[in-house]
Amino acid sequence: MVFSYYLRKYPYSLIYGLLKLLRAPRETVFYCRELQDWDAFEPVQKHLKPITVVTNKAHVRKHLKNLNIKTKGMLCFPKAVIMARHSCYKFPSDDIIKIGMRHGPYHFKKMTRAENYNQFDRYLMTSKDDVAEGVKTGISCAVAVGYPKLDPALNHDYGSEYLKQLRGFAGMKADRPTLLFSATWLGSGMSALLYWYDRLNLLTDKFNVLVTLHPWIGEEYRAKVKQRGAYLIETNHIPFIYLADLVIGDTSSLLAEACALDKPIITWQTGTARRSLEKIDKILRDISLRISNWDELEPAIERLLHEPELLRKARAEANQLMFDELDGRAGERAASEIIKLLPELRP
Repeated sequence: MVFSYYLRKYPYSLIYGLLKLLRAPRETVFYCRELQDWDAFEPVQKHLKPITVVTNKAHVRKHLKNLNIKTKGMLCFPKAVIMARHSCYKFPSDDIIKIGMRHGPYHFKKMTRAENYNQFDRYLMTSKDDVAEGVKTGISCAVAVGYPKLDPALNHDYGSEYLKQLRGFAGMKADRPTLLFSATWLGSGMSALLYWYDRLNLLTDKFNVLVTLHPWIGEEYRAKVKQRGAYLIETNHIPFIYLADLVIGDTSSLLAEACALDKPIITWQTGTARRSLEKIDKILRDISLRISNWDELEPAIERLLHEPELLRKARAEANQLMFDELDGRAGERAASEIIKLLPELRP
């Protein structure tokens, strides 16, 4: 538990108790720290009554305002909170119903302590195997629903005009294959960002090059990516995976999203880190071509562009492990689990 939890808990709980004496809290809110949290929740929100978003991030508030989503600040005392983070300490009253969900698929790193999950009344995971791995660590509140963030892509909800706009924003040329690079946080010890971020200009004459980076990667790297002629994705990356011909990454959970959309994958071999998992390393070995340096990259790209079906069976098997069913209905299942605790959210 973070130290600020204890600083907040007693005054917050006291005020919450006094407010309950006046009138029982009735509001449910969604806590949104990063825009990717909203991307994870939006396909669930479609199957619920509208929920107010709380955030202390100006860029999140601005983005959601443009979408006509109601937002307010963090000082609130709701009946229930839904979040795609381990941030229960932001709402430190035991009387608040707490529902958690993943903002990325499956568990691509060692799960945090069971205590951090068990603060939730219910935690939504992406597959039965995801839940089973959690049970081994002591997690008792998890249920499998799938991965709602993929629903629009699986249901082919992206209209032709929308995809045309994305191609235009990214400067994508119709006669070039599209590569999507991704990198996890440098501090994880599992990022391959330094292998490629300043060499992308060597590819931009032949390929459309898209890049998505972990939110905590610094501005100096983002600036360099742009200087090298690549398009830096700063909105929901799922539609861009949908458009990509192949995906190149390290140990980012984005690779599971690419696998779900049956994209050929190349992965850089990175060193073992504190939160590395042998199970994830095996999945990556099975579903992707593994490379260890820049010289191996372009031959791997050319091979997969000519053999996109390579490793397709392995991708399908991994999808069953990570997602159970990719039927485009994960948002419905997640909403159904939420309604069991909060029936007033039924549309």
